[in-house]
Order: sequence, then C-alpha cells, then structure tokens
Amino acid sequence: MPGKGLSREDIVTAAAELIESDGLDRLSARELAARLHIKAASLYNHIRSMDELHTGVGYYAIAELKRAQLQAIGGKSRDDAVRALAESYYRFGRGRPELYKVILSLPMVKNDALQVAAGDVVEPIMSAMSGYDLTMEQKMHLQRVLRSIMHGFISQEEAGCFRHFPVHVSESYRIAVEGFILLLKNMENEARHENK
Repeated sequence: MPGKGLSREDIVTAAAELIESDGLDRLSARELAARLHIKAASLYNHIRSMDELHTGVGYYAIAELKRAQLQAIGGKSRDDAVRALAESYYRFGRGRPELYKVILSLPMVKNDALQVAAGDVVEPIMSAMSGYDLTMEQKMHLQRVLRSIMHGFISQEEAGCFRHFPVHVSESYRIAVEGFILLLKNMENEARHENK
C-alpha cells in the first residue's frame, strides 16, 4: 500500500527536480527514493515503472513550458506576443535545460497519449500567431519555422557553436525573431491577396 501522504504528483515533481539538479541521465529509482525518504522498493507502490515515471515527467515538463509561454503572451497580440513567446521559450530552454531535454525526448516515447500532449507545446505558438490573418496551413508551417529558430538557438548555444564571434547571442536571437515576424507579415499579405 502506498505510503501515507505521498501522491503520484509528489513523485513526479521530485523526479523533475532531481532531473533538473542532476541531469536526465542520472534519474534512478534509488536516487528518487532517497530524495523522497522512502526505500527504492517502496517507490513501486506508487508507480508501475520508470517508463511511467518518465511519461509523468514529460507531462510535467510540457505543462511548465506551456504555462511559461501563456503567461508571457497574456494580454499581448501580434508582434509583441511573438516576441514574448520567443523570449519565454528561450529562457525555459536555457534556464531549465534538463527539463527541456525531457520535452525533446517525447517524440521518441512510444506513448500515444504523451505524443498528443506534446501538441500542448504548439498551442501557445498558435495563440501568439492568432492575431495574424493567416490560413491554418500557413500557421502550421510557421509554427514549425518558429520552433526551429527557437530550438536552433538553444541547441547551438548549448553546444558552444556561438562562442567564436564577438557578437552577443541575444542580439542574434532578436534578429532571428524579427525576421520571423517579417515572414509572418509577408505570409499574411499573401493570404489576404489570395482571398481578394
């Protein structure tokens, strides 16, 4: 029987904290149980497997990123919403790199529900673009482009690829986001022209 007062949410939160402090590769039943002050064998009274735990942490990570983005774009529209979203995504990826890795690993997980939940990552992007007069097809293409820009900067910077030139990465990122906003406006004009 599960230990008194210990919920599945407590375990998932503790696992996420362990991942953030020690790294995704260091997550183990023994380390997690120690953090929760229970025996490793007792952990399985609360979860069926480490795969189930990874799924739970995946949901948690998606929810954290989504919350940060929706909070950033709240009350903003069009260009300001896109800028705020891009900044919040970058801050999450750089500030919480291990949880970000969990999100990136989701497409590899053979769990249909989790793959569907990964769509929550796209929802704030679609919300940020909602003020533009675009077709759904355009929005689907553009969310891929923006995700590629945001992830590209995070992964390139993480790998040390931006150290070789004496210009600040944040300015390069700003230029990329502003270029994306110009692309949005150009595609919006195309969509309006086609609908005339």
